[in-house]
Amino acid sequence: MSENKSSLMENFLALAAVPSPSRREREVAKVIGGMIRDLGYEPLMDDAGQVLGGDCGNIVVKVPAQGGGPNLLLSAHIDTVERHGDPPAVPLVEGDRVRREGGGIIGADDKSGVAALIDVLARLRGSKKRHGELLFVFSVAEEVEAQGASELDEALYANLDGGVILDYSRPSELVVAAPTKVSIKILVHGVSGHASAPERKLNAAHILAKTLAALPVGRLDPHSTANLGVMRSGTAINVIPDKAYAEYEIRSHRKDVLDFHVKRVIGSIEGVVRENRIFAFAGQSGGLDGDDGRDEVVRSSVDVEVEVGYEGFRLAEDHQLVALTAKAMEKAGLKPQYVTAQGGSDANIYNRRGLQSVVIGCGMYGAHGESERANLSDMADAVKVIMNLVAAGPRSSLRKK
Repeated sequence: MSENKSSLMENFLALAAVPSPSRREREVAKVIGGMIRDLGYEPLMDDAGQVLGGDCGNIVVKVPAQGGGPNLLLSAHIDTVERHGDPPAVPLVEGDRVRREGGGIIGADDKSGVAALIDVLARLRGSKKRHGELLFVFSVAEEVEAQGASELDEALYANLDGGVILDYSRPSELVVAAPTKVSIKILVHGVSGHASAPERKLNAAHILAKTLAALPVGRLDPHSTANLGVMRSGTAINVIPDKAYAEYEIRSHRKDVLDFHVKRVIGSIEGVVRENRIFAFAGQSGGLDGDDGRDEVVRSSVDVEVEVGYEGFRLAEDHQLVALTAKAMEKAGLKPQYVTAQGGSDANIYNRRGLQSVVIGCGMYGAHGESERANLSDMADAVKVIMNLVAAGPRSSLRKK
């Protein structure tokens, strides 16, 4: 194994050994900060953690220009999805592949990108390689609507030409489009009581279950997907719950299609909940559980909250940043593959704020699932792509109006 690959593997394993779920990234941030200081750089940390209720902020490293080239933001996120109840990860190295022993989250998303960018910093240190001004960002809370990038001070990248985010699979994959994501929070209100006296009661969990069963999931159309990710209700099996909560999302590359699906889903939710009402007769529960002897209609209700998690973007294949990145891939011996992604990333935030940004692969596979793994050769190729890109020639404005 080459020295560069050995360093990449060593750094990735050190990062993977430290749990870092969103908003609890402090311990892995300490490891990353130590790696950066060992290279002779001084990392800075912003206050994103404090704003977001987390335990650390985004880590930023500024590298002054040397000889010229495009001024770039280079980024990967340090948080991972959380698996409740999982023991600490035990990395299993199989040649160039690293996975979790027994399966599950190893942190490839996005510690493969973090390790690659640390390797880029190592190569730049003391090198005579020409490059423009570079801003390295190791962001927090990306897995929760890219909140860390949302809190990054825009002044840090206001004068940069473009951004490259390492947060995909193959280093030949160049993400030029990503969807808008809408989150829908659903809170159903019923009437609580003892499970042995269900008269005059409305079980909010049961109503929510019927509501969610009416919602589409998976692929909705060529542009859109939907998913149900969170459900909560109840305190004990012998208590009829008066509240039930769920979180649902829709993603789409087309705003008109997204609006159609959101309106349809809200209508479905409200329609199902309205159907859940009963006419309770006086004395129906035999005087048990608070029957006050009145005839009444007992109704359920629902609160629906719709939030835009992040807005989509699309860059043309002839956009200068896209073209330069593709050329850097070719120079690394890769054939660029232009990708329209269905997932979001920090790039969604930067594009919305005017810094045209793309996403490239960095050797993560099976993200968020039992087969998640990192590939060392792909991480090394991602480093080559970035090194080619930072020295892409004289600086010119990459910001297309």
